[in-house]
Amino acid sequence: MKLKGLISAAAAAALTVGALPSPMGTMAEKAAVSGDTIYNTNRVSAPAVTTTAKKAVTATTAKAAVTTTTAKATTTAKTTTTTVRTTTAAPTTTTTTTTYKPAVQGQPVFHITNTEVCQTEARNKKQQVSIIVDGANGLYCDTLIYVYYDSRMTAETAVAGKAVEKLTTGQAFGDTKDFMVLTTSGDSDLGADGVMWELTFDLPEDCKAGDVFDVKIGDSKYGKIKPLFTNFAYDSKGEALTKHIFTNGLATGGITVIADPPYKLGDINNDFSVNAVDASIALTEYASMSSGKKTTFTDDRQTLAADVDANGSVNAVDASYILSYYAYTATSAGAAESFEAYMAKNKK
Repeated sequence: MKLKGLISAAAAAALTVGALPSPMGTMAEKAAVSGDTIYNTNRVSAPAVTTTAKKAVTATTAKAAVTTTTAKATTTAKTTTTTVRTTTAAPTTTTTTTTYKPAVQGQPVFHITNTEVCQTEARNKKQQVSIIVDGANGLYCDTLIYVYYDSRMTAETAVAGKAVEKLTTGQAFGDTKDFMVLTTSGDSDLGADGVMWELTFDLPEDCKAGDVFDVKIGDSKYGKIKPLFTNFAYDSKGEALTKHIFTNGLATGGITVIADPPYKLGDINNDFSVNAVDASIALTEYASMSSGKKTTFTDDRQTLAADVDANGSVNAVDASYILSYYAYTATSAGAAESFEAYMAKNKK
């Protein structure tokens, strides 16, 4: 793929963004270069051709930023900003956090969120990571960011955040399938602090507790094509922004897989209630295993929850105990004791 025509330095440096919109205003006049020359001079191998671009519009089309709370720091820092996104389902929980001191304006830094996700959810749901910029509110326009991620993950198209909603954005995937190039441009310094990009990844189906999938911002794989974070004027202030953020403001975040929380004893379907449904599930499992068929359980934790008498197998006895405990809780006048306490008294 060749880049066509004369485009801004920021757009040309993207290597793979031949589909990016042309820069506005006098951008082509102030920093026009040959796209073909940059591509042919600096490429290492043929980049991927998957590209996306979005023209800046008045209405916001970016995904909403994650919930943000500000609290007093527990260390010597005076103020710490924490970004948290928590999704709670019956079996799993995802928590995304990034903690940092506010940056000095004019000395921008990146932040990448860190996500902890339970194993079941990691395998079955898409995971998100946010790239945040701080210390550059109203100071930048043209950017080019190389984002590297664990090659075991599969990246989807990034979504521009509120920080760059007034700029034109573009992106492309690298040919080695472990990085992407994210760009912005415009005709004035309308970039803001906050979430620049939301990244979405599919984790491998065999991921397990303890696996860590890094996401980081780094230098270019393509020789002279350098990262960029500058103002519309491309002056000394813009040079200072680029130098600072790619020297002192780089960040690493990512996704860590943690163990699934255990199901409560007797609660085989993990709906936070022990009842006749759980007893029926236990009987179905017993019937299947007794006839030489495969287990009906989809999660190892179900076996632990169903084997209420802890004898190493799930059978009709377990179902009977579950029904007895359900009857006990349904008729108890006060607070019912736990299933563990109930079994300690009633197990034969």
